[in-house]
Amino acid sequence: MKITAKLAYSQLKINRLRTAGALAAIALSTALMTVVCSFVASGNAMAVQLLGADYGNYGNAYKGLLLLPAIFFGLMIVIMSVVVISNVFRVSAEERMAQFGILKCVGATGAQISSVVLYESVFLSAVGIPVGLVLGLGLAFVGIRVTNGFLGELNALADMMVNKINLSVSFVVSWQALLVAALICFFTVLFSAWRPGRKAAKASAVDSVRGAGTITIRKTKPGKRERGIGQLTQKLFGCEGVLASKTIQRNRRSFRATVVALATGVVLFVALGSLSQQANALECYMQPTVEETVIADYSSARITRTNEKTGRVESVYRCPLDSDVGNTVAEKLSAYDGKSVYGLGLDLETYYTVLPAEVITGEMQGVLADTPQANYEIPVEIIPVDAYHYKALCEKAGVAVGSTILLNHYRYNDNGSEVDVTPYLPTLRSVTLKKADGSEKTWTIDGVLTQAEMPQELFYFNTNPIRLVVQQAEVRGYSWYATPDDEAAFIAYANTVLAEAFSADATTSYQEDGFSTRAYKTNDYAKVMNIANVLVLVFMYSFVVLLMLIGFTNVVSTMFTNVVMRAREFAVLQSVGMTQEGLRRMLALESILCSLKALAVGLPVGVAITYLINLPIRQMFPVPYAFPWLWVLLCTVGVLGITWGTTRCATHTLRNQNIIETIRTQSGR
Repeated sequence: MKITAKLAYSQLKINRLRTAGALAAIALSTALMTVVCSFVASGNAMAVQLLGADYGNYGNAYKGLLLLPAIFFGLMIVIMSVVVISNVFRVSAEERMAQFGILKCVGATGAQISSVVLYESVFLSAVGIPVGLVLGLGLAFVGIRVTNGFLGELNALADMMVNKINLSVSFVVSWQALLVAALICFFTVLFSAWRPGRKAAKASAVDSVRGAGTITIRKTKPGKRERGIGQLTQKLFGCEGVLASKTIQRNRRSFRATVVALATGVVLFVALGSLSQQANALECYMQPTVEETVIADYSSARITRTNEKTGRVESVYRCPLDSDVGNTVAEKLSAYDGKSVYGLGLDLETYYTVLPAEVITGEMQGVLADTPQANYEIPVEIIPVDAYHYKALCEKAGVAVGSTILLNHYRYNDNGSEVDVTPYLPTLRSVTLKKADGSEKTWTIDGVLTQAEMPQELFYFNTNPIRLVVQQAEVRGYSWYATPDDEAAFIAYANTVLAEAFSADATTSYQEDGFSTRAYKTNDYAKVMNIANVLVLVFMYSFVVLLMLIGFTNVVSTMFTNVVMRAREFAVLQSVGMTQEGLRRMLALESILCSLKALAVGLPVGVAITYLINLPIRQMFPVPYAFPWLWVLLCTVGVLGITWGTTRCATHTLRNQNIIETIRTQSGR
């Protein structure tokens, strides 16, 4: 073994605490990279099973969905690992600058000094990477089991709502994935060691022996502001506070990586907590507002194309449903237990109209366009309702059966808040409905229902600005709402009725049949959304927690080593009168000041990220921004607790030291 390799190996044995911290960081980063690579391999296997070797017609899109998150998470792992592991090697190199200086005095070259540090990284990688690979495979196996647990429930719910699907992720042990993870982590460790090794190699022998450059001392006189801060610190925390502040200023580089690691953890924790908060708000928004507990529905497939005659985009329904058929199904479903079934159809894509500003309220004009216009082009929604409830709506509107009723209400999302407006004036008596093929017809508005008069079944999200209730129409979709005593039995009965009314081959797909039918509990849709949200959040939480562990190994190792290596300094302070309690107070204040620096950086960045995340969400859904107070509080308490606890544990190692022996030993080493 080369002499440089022997020196590196001996240093790893001597500095066991720092070696353990470096091994933990390397193993954790390798484990995380292994998890990412293993999930890519398992996701690829599932995609090949479902879509074929080339992922079908949308192969590039699916590959992007698989690889882009992996690349993003991989970069985060590499960045965090470089910050943490490089700091370990930097601290180790700076503590041994005197040794490197002596080696240079007896003939060692800069390349040999650099190779000592690089050999340390190789030895650490030889142990840490295999441990990380095994740990990563274990985490990937557990993660895939958890995923399949969620997917099983998701498949069961989706089976009731769409054609049968079976999503399942297999645990794949891919040697290519393991090799990629190992190589990425190995080169990350080498790069982390190369930077401090190169700096140690460039330092002159004299400067290395003197230890010059490891601590930067400011030569300028402190200004009024600094004197004011120092006096304030003196009054609040005494001389221990001043010493703690000066120590952090003097050892900025030693504390910098700790602050960066803590700040990164703060950013990730606050951002993820706010994302969870917003996901819960979105799930609540998706909850249906109807009282009925079961929904049966029909939906036609559609083709979107450009009409050759007009150049407008149009939707062509493959199997449109006549509302008379929908009314018949409603009667059959009502016959199950004699309870009324609310049936309504929807056509949101066939018609549009052009209305003059004179019949539109000023508030609605602001919703339709940023600047006032003479005429507004507005999409129209046609809603046929089953005979029983249509008659009730006509009676409420005071019109005869067969009339067209305008729902004079529009709910829209105003940058995260739901706003209700009355869109049209009483002067609106008729509308000319136009289609993309250029045809048109004029419908007379016989009656009007306001927001207060509309039944709850007619309140749902993503409506068109003009909504007309009619007796008969051809529509793309139709839904039947019911409140049976036995939900499971009614769902089975409803599926039978739907199968009789709309025959479909159970082995074919939605696009092949041209339509789909389903019966499910009202809250099943929200459950699907919830399962998807929980699945994503579980993995993001797990990833963030493990990533934060990498950073916290650096925090614990650096702060613990900082206390142990300053034993002589503490002994000198005790020799001039500082008590053990004063020493503990000074170190506690150092940890608090370090934490405050990290929080001062991490909290604003984390909160800013949560706000940016909310921007696109509230453009689409009424989910307003909510300041993540709880997550900020938990993060603050956690960071202060970690740094204070680490320093407290390290202080206990000094409680039995002999002041004279410590000063003499440290001076002569």
